[in-house]
Amino acid sequence: MTAQPVEEHAAVLDTWLSPNVFAFMPSVPGPALRVLFFLLGVQEPGGRIVITQKEIAEAVGLKRSAVGGALQHLQFARMVTKVQSNGGVYSLHPQIAAFPTPAEADDAVRQLSPEEYLDVHDFEERYQRALAAHRKELRRKTEERQAPAMPPTDLAAHRRRRTRP
Repeated sequence: MTAQPVEEHAAVLDTWLSPNVFAFMPSVPGPALRVLFFLLGVQEPGGRIVITQKEIAEAVGLKRSAVGGALQHLQFARMVTKVQSNGGVYSLHPQIAAFPTPAEADDAVRQLSPEEYLDVHDFEERYQRALAAHRKELRRKTEERQAPAMPPTDLAAHRRRRTRP
């Protein structure tokens, strides 16, 4: 197979992809970018991906835990959505997903509300807010686990108080 000049593919690329969305790429960690580019390459038409974190890890040379963290960052950036938690089904955002036809890609993007667009000026701020909210929730859960346990309830005293007239 011989390579064809880029100019021959340029018209197709302009209509099938939304490459301008990558101009607004948030500052996700490097592993998240590796996972994103891998997912772009293995997606089904419309951006659906059926794959486990272990399979992604083996393909990109990361630990499964690193892939989990990378997927979380992509979810905070709203570029990837977890569709099914127990089966490893993900979906790429319509602005970065590949579609069989340009019309289908256009229809999918037109169905988005303005808050769902990725190519907006506050894309980085939205990602940072989601990341900060996640970290705050993790801190809250950690503090909750580390809080001293409440003293056990004296059930006998409680029953005596309830039965007094």
